[in-house]
Amino acid sequence: MAYRDKFNLEPLQITAVLRTAVISDQYLPLDGILLYQAHREKLGARDYSLPGEYTNFGGITLPLAIEHGGKRDWYYRASWADWSANVEGQDYWNKRFDNSFADLIDFGKKRGNVIIEKGEFKAYHNPIIYRSALWVRWFVMGDKAEIENLLSTVTHIGKKSVQGWGRVARWMFKRLNDDCSVYREGKLMRGIPAEDAHSFDTDQKIGVYGIRPSYWNKPNQMSLILP
Repeated sequence: MAYRDKFNLEPLQITAVLRTAVISDQYLPLDGILLYQAHREKLGARDYSLPGEYTNFGGITLPLAIEHGGKRDWYYRASWADWSANVEGQDYWNKRFDNSFADLIDFGKKRGNVIIEKGEFKAYHNPIIYRSALWVRWFVMGDKAEIENLLSTVTHIGKKSVQGWGRVARWMFKRLNDDCSVYREGKLMRGIPAEDAHSFDTDQKIGVYGIRPSYWNKPNQMSLILP
């Protein structure tokens, strides 16, 4: 079955109405969220996984149009995040051993101390950058029914969701007349290879970022023209 026959591809606007601020960079690509959900749907929900444990996503095809960009690289026709008026702020997450529970630790019948400077009980006070907004939206060329299904169980987006960050109040889907997944009103909406750029992109910033999910995976990262 041809790719275009497998999915009913149409231009869409997808909006997440937010309840809490989101911990992410300004780009927050939707195809990354969709790949995570598709992977979870295929393998089943897991309480945890190890970093880099799953890097082979063979057999998973997202319900998005594919652009075969440049000489060797492809990407999904899915924009990066378009935020409502938003404020960027800084907070901290902390981890520190509670000494009131020190008597519960088995030191092997020896006297011992809980070391918080390093090791298993190391204390942390790390900064996090968050974006506070009413909503965030994306533009895609995709299959509405399939995307709605994947996002139906997404209650949070971004990092540190177990702490309440990135809570989604509801998802909204809107069919559009024009494909705005890569360009919208002359504005670049996602990172693309330089050879795919239009002449008016020459003044855009260039940086190293993922061209497709998983965005943390080094083989997917390269020099791109960024929005």
